[in-house]
Amino acid sequence: MNLQTNLLFILLLLLSVVAQCIFGNFPFAFFAFPLDVLLALIWMGGMGYVYKEKRSSRFVRLWLSPQCTYWTLGWLLAGCLVIGLFPQLSAQEIAGKSGIFVRLGCYHFTSSWIFVVGLFGLLTHLGMITLRRAFLPGRNRWRFVLNHAGLWLALFAGFIGSAEEQTLRMPVFRTSPSNEAFTEQGTRVYLPKSLQLITFTVEHYPNGSPRHFFADISIDGKPAHLEVNHPYAASWAEDYYLTSYDVQSSQPQYCVVQIVREPLKFLMWLGIVMMLCGSCLLFLAGPDRQKALSSEVDASC
Repeated sequence: MNLQTNLLFILLLLLSVVAQCIFGNFPFAFFAFPLDVLLALIWMGGMGYVYKEKRSSRFVRLWLSPQCTYWTLGWLLAGCLVIGLFPQLSAQEIAGKSGIFVRLGCYHFTSSWIFVVGLFGLLTHLGMITLRRAFLPGRNRWRFVLNHAGLWLALFAGFIGSAEEQTLRMPVFRTSPSNEAFTEQGTRVYLPKSLQLITFTVEHYPNGSPRHFFADISIDGKPAHLEVNHPYAASWAEDYYLTSYDVQSSQPQYCVVQIVREPLKFLMWLGIVMMLCGSCLLFLAGPDRQKALSSEVDASC
């Protein structure tokens, strides 16, 4: 089983490297709604069916093996190491670079085929482990299931939600409203709402450098207050961040607003809450388990 698991993950790693070199980064935009939802349902339903009907098969036992755990966690840790060692750049910045590390997607690694395939393997392994524990008898299994299902949901929402996430930058002027924004690739996008700068305030240090700045803008006539690190929630899935302003004028004539759209943000938060609740229950169950073990030892004596 160990040899088969090693061969499977070596094959997956080689295929992901080849796909990255040939096709470039993973095409998240292609898997936007509703295709992402359909594929997610097929994936989850497939895991449930395979485990329930084929749990004794070699394929299922492979994904439940400890060797699979080592591979998936090691793959994830290696990916995190790459993200930490290489600066994660925008598409325009990457376009000016060349070399093997660019071909492997190291400068935007979370969207590379290598990282996506590794995360897919981790989610499949984690999902199979959670299903195995859920089908076992015993009331205490739900602590484990809640913890691992929450982790799975948080990773899943971040993975699938990448197809729906969008980051836009938009200059907002005093003189007139505008609905023209730009993607990270520099593509012009027209929003269904117009933004206009109303007031802008900058607070300075004694040496003249900016200490804090905030703006009041109008979003289709509705006032909104923006500060650095204090976004304005336009909806449950859309936040507005104040990122920059006109530094050439004593009275800034425009500011730069970053618009972040994350449709699955709250699903990811739900997974985190589930994981924390499961961890707390597992922690609280520790003394009870230790007490039960002590009682069994005393009885045997």
